[in-house]
Amino acid sequence: MGLVSKLSSYARAAAVQHGPNLRGLPLIPKSICPGAPGNREAFNQFVLWIHRLQLPRVNQVVDVGANHGDFSLAASALHPKARVLLVEPLPALQPELRRRCARRGGCWRLEPCALGSQGGSATLYVDPQSDAIGSLVGFSEEYLKVNPQARPRQTLTCTVRTLDDLCVAHGIETIDLLKIDVEGFEFETLRGGMRMLRATTALIIELSLVRRNDGSEALGRMLEVLSSAGLRMVEFYPSLYSMEAPWLPVEFNLLARRP
Repeated sequence: MGLVSKLSSYARAAAVQHGPNLRGLPLIPKSICPGAPGNREAFNQFVLWIHRLQLPRVNQVVDVGANHGDFSLAASALHPKARVLLVEPLPALQPELRRRCARRGGCWRLEPCALGSQGGSATLYVDPQSDAIGSLVGFSEEYLKVNPQARPRQTLTCTVRTLDDLCVAHGIETIDLLKIDVEGFEFETLRGGMRMLRATTALIIELSLVRRNDGSEALGRMLEVLSSAGLRMVEFYPSLYSMEAPWLPVEFNLLARRP
């Protein structure tokens, strides 16, 4: 993303927040901004996506695949009283997330695990050079073609829980805003959370068409899953494109909410 595009995204996010949006300002060194987002462009984009959902109030956020916590920061920027549950399996990211939770005085909680269709443990495939890439389905040849920078050279064993069980453990009965970014494991995550999905007001989910063998059918299947839970599409945003056909998206972020 070029500087002009970054500044445009920053300005739109500032307008949505009705303030200076210092967290999302790309020109200030992170070293002098404690608690700054890991990726300011992503933070600004999250602010705009959450605003697009037009939620009148948000009391409970669940951030699955929290990474550096940028989505949670965006949700808290727009809904400062919301409670946030961050779910992140990568051990390298957890100390930073714990520090961010400590700054929030109990409003943020961290669960150091992955989510799936059932509890247990699983192999997490990671790129040691990029903490934004970790997947329980691995790195398919098709994915590596469209993202040649990925280097799948490390595996970890992580705890897997289900969204439904996790929410019971934390006393969460309804979710106002659910975000899922699990690098191809989205259907398994939803299968383990269908009870909570039916109690969710709005969802932002990344859908990959190149992480798994049935990618060509993934969009239709996802729309069926969301519809069965009473959620309707609001918008979708491509995030990754085919190398052979640069106009063809192969990953999307889908925004859905209950009518």
